[in-house]
Amino acid sequence: MACAKQAKKSKKTLIAIPSWMEWKVLFPHIPYKATVQNPHPLSANADASCVGIGLVDFASGLSRLIYTQKYNRIILAGVAGALPESGLSSGDIVRVDEECAGDIGYWNEDAFRPYFKRPHIDKATPSKLAPESIAKLPGVRGISVNTMTASKQALEFRARFFKAKVEAMEGATAFVIANAFGIQIFEVRTISNFTGDLDESKWNLKQSLKTLQQQILNPILEGK
Repeated sequence: MACAKQAKKSKKTLIAIPSWMEWKVLFPHIPYKATVQNPHPLSANADASCVGIGLVDFASGLSRLIYTQKYNRIILAGVAGALPESGLSSGDIVRVDEECAGDIGYWNEDAFRPYFKRPHIDKATPSKLAPESIAKLPGVRGISVNTMTASKQALEFRARFFKAKVEAMEGATAFVIANAFGIQIFEVRTISNFTGDLDESKWNLKQSLKTLQQQILNPILEGK
């Protein structure tokens, strides 16, 4: 009986938001600071946390949350850039099923080269286990990078080498950590910009996140 009660209590979802910029659009009236130490309850079965930008900070924040809280499912939600030839448009929402660390390599004569001969791919939880609003999204492969670039060569090479459609900064870390702990992991990204455009003032950040919230996050919080 005690084991059954513990298993029931642990059925809780973490909505993991990487950056304070994304958090302020999604939850404008909720302070983002200290939500790693004290995740904000959105419902009886879901918390939200502003976990951290980039592979390292996100790894630190997510590890702490997993260690101190009881989650059986993590949903990473945020913005992404569309890579060359992705066919994606600003405001599109995708489910990222596979992730690769996209900038492990070196620059030689102004050209990026990967360290490994083949992409190393980390996978999300199968989409058949996802909430309905996530399961119906188109699935893509993404790359996670520490540094954005305006290099056309690097972007075209990464899209081709990794066979990826979107670029962000946290997905590979989320997949590796969640899988290591046996926790379901899903990643949802809305396209706010095209890779290579580093002028954030031109990104469709606010509207794309609002659409993600209305179409994806709200139904999950409503138990759909």
